[in-house]
Amino acid sequence: MHLVGTPHRSPQDDSALSIPPTSDTPAHHSSRRRIDVWAASLAFLLSAFSVVGASYAATDSAEWFTSSLGGALVGLLAVASLALVLSLVIAALFRALDHAWEQPTGVVGSMRDAVRHWMWPSFGVILIGWLTWLIVHFPGAIDSDTVTQRIEWLGMSPAKNHHPWFDTVVFGWFWDVGDLLGDPNVGLFTYLLFQEVTTAAGLALGIAYLGRLGMSTRLRWTLTILAAVFPAYVIAPSVMSKDAFAVIFWMPALILFVEIVRTRGAVLSKPWVVAAAIAIVIPLVLAKRTNGYLLVICTVVLVFVIARRLRWRLFAGLGTILLVTNVIWPMAVLPALGVAPGTSTDMMTIPVQQTARIVAEHGDEIPRDEREAIDAMLRYDGLAEAYVPRRSDNVKARWNVDAPLEQKLDYARVWLAQLVRYPGTALSATVANTFEYFAPVTPVKLQRNLALDRYVDHWTSKTYERFSREDVEAISTEALGTSSVLNGARVAANKLYDAFSDGNPLMSKALFSSWIPLFALVYAIRRRSSLHVLATVPLFVNLAFLVASPIALGRYLLPLIIASVFAIGLTALPARRESRDPR
Repeated sequence: MHLVGTPHRSPQDDSALSIPPTSDTPAHHSSRRRIDVWAASLAFLLSAFSVVGASYAATDSAEWFTSSLGGALVGLLAVASLALVLSLVIAALFRALDHAWEQPTGVVGSMRDAVRHWMWPSFGVILIGWLTWLIVHFPGAIDSDTVTQRIEWLGMSPAKNHHPWFDTVVFGWFWDVGDLLGDPNVGLFTYLLFQEVTTAAGLALGIAYLGRLGMSTRLRWTLTILAAVFPAYVIAPSVMSKDAFAVIFWMPALILFVEIVRTRGAVLSKPWVVAAAIAIVIPLVLAKRTNGYLLVICTVVLVFVIARRLRWRLFAGLGTILLVTNVIWPMAVLPALGVAPGTSTDMMTIPVQQTARIVAEHGDEIPRDEREAIDAMLRYDGLAEAYVPRRSDNVKARWNVDAPLEQKLDYARVWLAQLVRYPGTALSATVANTFEYFAPVTPVKLQRNLALDRYVDHWTSKTYERFSREDVEAISTEALGTSSVLNGARVAANKLYDAFSDGNPLMSKALFSSWIPLFALVYAIRRRSSLHVLATVPLFVNLAFLVASPIALGRYLLPLIIASVFAIGLTALPARRESRDPR
């Protein structure tokens, strides 16, 4: 079967994917319309995000628009002006996609052939681009939370599942290799090499899958080179962190989700696919707990998508995954290893930040009974001073995890009552904590060095009393370090990264977290493609995780950064769900 270049269409390929005509395409193309309503609507939304986000970036509030009538009018004018420019750009992109969707596709080859012919060349190019950065920054970078996990692995502090112990074990194996060789830097570099290889393989698999759906050679290589050299993709797998580790399993899981939707579940009739799905999703969930919610939400979507006779396979896979991740691992394995359960309150960011801002701005108006309910959970005294608009850690740290259910319910009732009473303040608290995900005002930044001295006291506070600050330094800042031989190249690379990313909307957090998913969704709705609409579900679930996160850190964006390559490619393809429902 010929798979090199433009896929050869052969009617004999019964096992291959057949893409039906674009019967659900609007009868009249947007290129013939004077105004593309979908492009204009998306442009207005993104413009509103941008202008409001700029106000919060400057003042942590909507002061630019709410302080006076003149400010409101200027804000509306700014939104309208930016929307006009964006609508022209988006409409042009939509027309280009329309042209791509009009190209014939038809029958393409099997996934096995696509992997053999397309995955490995893409993998090689991507890996070369990524390794260049990693080698220049040898031995790589490490997140501060990951050092906390190293301390736990070495027995210097209590073992907890707050940072997933599954990650700690994997990291620990590589640290042990470095310690065995007498150089922790070797362990760090070896791990990052593993992370880059596996992440690049997942991304290349996604590009090969898109090739199977009919992607042209030109677009395949465009996406490959983009992934290999665009700075946000290059640095994404270069930091040792739980977020980057989980991304290893994210891309294969996303591809599988799209394929289940495309085939209406028919792909699950193959036992090896079900086994592979279980093998991929279990570590995805163990590596990052929020992925358990992603699993459940995506399963609910798939229940309404796949054929009835295949749903038992879906439920069997889900049951197996939940049994391992929610029962066997936390209730049997971790206690046997002496690992304490985690007590993360990250998902409480939205309500506690809203409460803290309301107390800070309307404290004199809050009645006594509401103060008492807040005090039981967040310690009312000092709560206003603890509030930091862009980071919820200070407020979350006050949360009374051991409070009885009755007090938690009392707080929930007060929160809802204040949400109704002070909707603007509550909304402002959430916007202040999340605007970077929607407004292109801050670039993607990840740890790029081993300058971690500022965290030593924090790490020391977590250790047993018998360990000193010097002990912590001995296994962290003193043990890990970069080579002076590469200083010049490293400084030059970092300066180029900063020069390219600062002020560049193409490197903004918002582009990857919300703009690309919204673009893909709006275009899918515009083309009335259910496959493309459903394919954005995992992206928006991850965006919801970002909104609920304590701070807009670059590493939280990694799933959406890596997935953006796949999302862009899929949006450019007129793929459809199989027309026949295998019931």
